Amino acid sequence: MHAQAMPVPQSRAYHLGKRLLDGIVAALLLSAAAPLCALLLPWLLVTGRARIQAREFVGIAGKSIWLHDFGTKAPEGAGTGRLYACMQNLPRLFDLLDGRLSLVGPRPAAPEELQSFSGIAHPRFSVAPGLTCLWSLRRRSNIDFGTESEADLEYVSHRCLRGDIGILGRALLALAYGADAQDCGACQFIGGIRLLNLSMANLLDAVFCAIEGKARMRIAFVNPDCVNIAARDAAYRRTLDKFDWVCADGIGMKIAGSLLGRPIRQNINGTDMFPRLCAAMAQSGHSLYLLGARDGVAQAAAQWALARYPELKIAGTRSGYFSSVEEAAVLQEIRSSGAQVLLVAMGAPRQEQWLERNLEASGALVGMGVGGLFDFYSGRIRRAPLWLREIGGEWIYRLIQEPGRMWRRYLVGNWVFLARIVHERFSGSRMKGTAR
Repeated sequence: MHAQAMPVPQSRAYHLGKRLLDGIVAALLLSAAAPLCALLLPWLLVTGRARIQAREFVGIAGKSIWLHDFGTKAPEGAGTGRLYACMQNLPRLFDLLDGRLSLVGPRPAAPEELQSFSGIAHPRFSVAPGLTCLWSLRRRSNIDFGTESEADLEYVSHRCLRGDIGILGRALLALAYGADAQDCGACQFIGGIRLLNLSMANLLDAVFCAIEGKARMRIAFVNPDCVNIAARDAAYRRTLDKFDWVCADGIGMKIAGSLLGRPIRQNINGTDMFPRLCAAMAQSGHSLYLLGARDGVAQAAAQWALARYPELKIAGTRSGYFSSVEEAAVLQEIRSSGAQVLLVAMGAPRQEQWLERNLEASGALVGMGVGGLFDFYSGRIRRAPLWLREIGGEWIYRLIQEPGRMWRRYLVGNWVFLARIVHERFSGSRMKGTAR
């Protein structure tokens, strides 16, 4: 049993409230869909484009449940294909009414998936499966917060009616970002920038392969603002072309990928990566150097990391404010520290151009440009709450925090980026290849 996240006993009021919410929403959705069903379903069934099917899933305590859907077949090239896809799970509303399914709960698991969840003892099987879940919400917004099993454990251990309503509301808002990326190439071009379209786990594996193989690797995280900078700064674009890993960072890149038909697999950013990198380096014994931000900020970020990962080796810290005359001394300090990984927080494009010139001289094997990462982990700037990140709204929080500094990036830059992507979509730009 997963002792770290045992199911929390819930009150009778919670269960009654959850059943009431499920029933009301199911009834409302069935009523809203009734006119459409009356028009389309007879034709779909007669022509064989839809058939009602029941499939076996694992319910509470491992008991078999049968959930229903339509095996819809959309005509090729038909503009109504999306409509058919939306109707596919309509019969699940009846499953919702009779209690086999809930609005919010872990994803329904097929019997053959039991072993991947360590059998029916997994806490996810202590609650009814759901039409939507925390895991699917985070996948839709491309957020990487661990495995599906971990997301299920988080849901089970913290579930409450208010939380269910919050997940449901965020899931509805996240529909605007499209489905989670399934069929992705290993490389995509957005704004003329070549992105390695893999996962955060792939990136961390690559970092440690580089360290073990004593190979140098430069990593950049590119968001819409970076794309705008690269469009007007040819030197920055050339720098990014030379980097080993350039990762898509933020919901804007996912939207761009959807508009261009080049799906982005995952939102990979330095801020989400940092705790995972620290945990892995604490186990491996490799050391980390933090360079950048204001005086004392890198040191405070290092203290945050050491408080959570005591075995982590911090080789050193230094602010990003130094002159070109002092640069040689800074490089000597990093080289003498013996750090294998160097995080540079100077903002784009300066941090990437600094790494291009100086990574080898620093002695570090892996260099990453990490933007405002130190500010967040030092506590100087609060990060957006998780629920807002799950719906792709972190930029709104940053705008509210620092309107004087961020208004141009978000209120002007986001529209410039969108216009750039729309132009790329319809201009027949050559930079649209996908490598698999």
